[in-house]
Amino acid sequence: MPKIFKENKFALVFANIVLIAIWIIISSLIINRITYDNTPFYIYKLGQFAKFIPPIWFTYYLWIVRKGFK
Repeated sequence: MPKIFKENKFALVFANIVLIAIWIIISSLIINRITYDNTPFYIYKLGQFAKFIPPIWFTYYLWIVRKGFK
């Protein structure tokens, strides 16, 4: 983990928020391009799953495991 994240927790929070926001924006754009009007219901649920599970995992990885970036 870079030295700034070990010394400054606000930098870690900011990096976490920015990366989650970028992930949600990109995944929303991709999911909106893939889905169409007659898409089955479960596809929408899988899209929400793909949108929100990676940010939860990333937050767990940064804060609980504390391995961070290499």
